[in-house]
Amino acid sequence: MPLPDAKIRATWPKAQVEQGLAKGMRLPLQDYMLGYADVVDVENARDLVKQECMRRLSFQFSPEPSGLHPGTAYDAMNMKRRYGITDRTEATMHGFAPAQAGADDDGTAAEDAELAREDGESSDLGWDKTMNDTCIPEANAKVGVLFETDLAGDLASQSYSATDKQAPVRNAVAAWSSCMAGHGHRVKTLDDAEGQFATPKLPALKPGKAEVSMATDDVDCKQTSNLVGTWYRAESAYQHKQIASHKKELEAEKARNRKLIVQTRAVLAARK
Repeated sequence: MPLPDAKIRATWPKAQVEQGLAKGMRLPLQDYMLGYADVVDVENARDLVKQECMRRLSFQFSPEPSGLHPGTAYDAMNMKRRYGITDRTEATMHGFAPAQAGADDDGTAAEDAELAREDGESSDLGWDKTMNDTCIPEANAKVGVLFETDLAGDLASQSYSATDKQAPVRNAVAAWSSCMAGHGHRVKTLDDAEGQFATPKLPALKPGKAEVSMATDDVDCKQTSNLVGTWYRAESAYQHKQIASHKKELEAEKARNRKLIVQTRAVLAARK
């Protein structure tokens, strides 16, 4: 099972938003979230343990490594897209689609091949029982379980919904909507804008002029209305209160994640 090399890892989403209206923004609950690289490493470490376990018991398990197809978000907060599209350069090039979507391929062929391989391997008599009863528990013990709890993610969803109803955010969204109307776009919410265009699934499908025009107007109007900055400040304040109210549970979750990463690195280091 070849693990992602440095060249592949360099294509993964970065911890900090590097350009656009959300540049440099980081919300408080992100301190309690697992980043993309850590999630990929955990998944691969678990698969390595399961692979060795199955081999030891005379079964084949040959999963495709995680991380070969770059994700579009660094963590569950998805800061770059939390308030919709925020990067005018990307809007000009890709419309509303994330920059990685369709950059090389959409991963469909690889996913189909992976499913076919899994079906072929699991058809062996006793494969499923061995995997479920022995090798998955072994991976749980040696590496750990991803998102055994996800309080940080749950609180982040709550903070988005709660601040969406706050007057400063509502006013900023209304100002954005008015600006968009001035460009000929009748939209009231961020979802109204992006929802009008399907994300391209193949590299050959480029966004049309209408999508590019609306996406760039979307970013421009967010800048004019200061929607991103307003919502970010509202969520930052709200999340600080959430953390204060759930400090003990969040710190416990952070400690579990820390242990998970230590065990993951031990498994991956033993492979080298």
